[in-house]
Amino acid sequence: YHAVWSNECIEFWFVFDFAYYTSNNHRLEYIKFLNDKFRELGIEKYQKNRKDIFNVLMDKGSPKLAIRYAKRIIEENKGKMPADIAPGTKVYGLVEDLVKYLPEIDRKYFKEAKRDAKDKTDTY
Repeated sequence: YHAVWSNECIEFWFVFDFAYYTSNNHRLEYIKFLNDKFRELGIEKYQKNRKDIFNVLMDKGSPKLAIRYAKRIIEENKGKMPADIAPGTKVYGLVEDLVKYLPEIDRKYFKEAKRDAKDKTDTY
């Protein structure tokens, strides 16, 4: 097993459900991004320790994109220590380990499908 980390905060991991975000900002910027996105999607304001965050990310976000984006950041920073990867997160490793305990119907939200087209994403 390995440590799970997210520089600078867990909200950085949540952002990946919506965008490939590479700017090293203060945690308040990630929370602002989430609030803007939630408002756009008609979801009430993001709050730390929100009890329904898993359901919100499953219903409105894209867990498989979050995993892909987090892996991309780590790959781009290969060889660096976690403290030197900012922004960055290894939460995807824990998520990939826990997916096997979800009902089969929910697992599809976490697995990559084969893609024909190039990934078209916004970068922040």
